[in-house]
Amino acid sequence: MKKPYYIFLITITLSLIGFSSCQQGVFASDKNDSANSSFAPLELNPSEYVVWCQNEENKLKKQKEIQDIVFTLQYKPAEYVLCMEQKSQTISTTVLQKEIKELKGLDYYDFTIGLASGQGELLKYNISSVNEYTQRLNYFAFNMQQNLKLLDGDDTLNCTLFHFERAYDVAPYSVFLLGFPKTKNANSSKTFLYPDKIFGKGMIKFTYTKEDLSQIPKLKTI
Repeated sequence: MKKPYYIFLITITLSLIGFSSCQQGVFASDKNDSANSSFAPLELNPSEYVVWCQNEENKLKKQKEIQDIVFTLQYKPAEYVLCMEQKSQTISTTVLQKEIKELKGLDYYDFTIGLASGQGELLKYNISSVNEYTQRLNYFAFNMQQNLKLLDGDDTLNCTLFHFERAYDVAPYSVFLLGFPKTKNANSSKTFLYPDKIFGKGMIKFTYTKEDLSQIPKLKTI
């Protein structure tokens, strides 16, 4: 009769351990389940969604500072693009579906080049002549696009959507709105490449892993 008794004790002990582990898992999930956490909630309202995407801990926004210049790349899911355009606390399912349909076919990014000091004008930084300023302006506006590449799995993609947001007043940064063709490899790693021809910082590289892209939460709709 002792053997069944020991088996009973072992079974109860394992059950208690399993229950304790489940509780700890639930508490850990609740603790980290917020818009500013690196653990993505299932759904977020528009303002929370934007904050989550812009939080560097969630790895859709990446930054690299090389001496006096800062390079920043923000990956923009279609839902993020919609939130920035609508600027509303609520978005309907119909509007979301319509926007997704219009935006499909491209992956969107904001690429920013700025001065680490946060002061001065980027285009005039360390220039030696007015001609050099003009050359920088022309490069950013017309020639930079052809140097931008995205490695998506085994594919090397050209930048097909490009817009230079020129700041006509003194600004320590320049912003470029970019779009690259979306491939069938939805969750493949993606590496952005930009050879810096203006400030001589070499090849600027940002990589989004499968894990970075698979953790993106859903946008809550009404």
